[in-house]
Amino acid sequence: MSSFLGVWFLRKQSILYWPFNLLSSILCIIVFQQKGIYAQMCLQFLYIIISFYGIYNWLKHSKEGSQLEILHFTRKTVAYILVAGLLLTSGLYFLLSHFTPSKVVFLDAFTTSFSIIGTYLFTKKYIETWLLWIAVDVVGICLFLYTGLYSMALLYLIFIGTAIQGYGLWKKSFIENNN
Repeated sequence: MSSFLGVWFLRKQSILYWPFNLLSSILCIIVFQQKGIYAQMCLQFLYIIISFYGIYNWLKHSKEGSQLEILHFTRKTVAYILVAGLLLTSGLYFLLSHFTPSKVVFLDAFTTSFSIIGTYLFTKKYIETWLLWIAVDVVGICLFLYTGLYSMALLYLIFIGTAIQGYGLWKKSFIENNN
């Protein structure tokens, strides 16, 4: 529930996303450890760190009397995302396949890598991050169905709908603020 509330606030560009993301991360650490989804478990620790950075970055702008502006990806940003995603996924794949008993190595490595990237991109408010999250959520649904985490799969299905709505709301806000 805290995860859903966080995304609900994020789509509205509310800083309340970050505290809910923190709570959700703490709860997910426990669940993922029990299910042997090790990269996702470690990802939650990174979410905690990124959440503190997100709070800092968003508050910094509000204290200055402004709101962090919504940005668009450039070609260079997309290239960085793809290279970082490939490198992170490859590195995690290696670690998971050699040092854990994981049965979901690729799915875990892919979703973890692009989740790290996606969460960081939200600290900068890139609108296309919502589209990246749709892709991550689709793969995440496969991961959670395979591992029997049906409630997480359902949550990620809901996240897809929320991401579509968030993209629309941020796009509308971007247009309104740039006309």
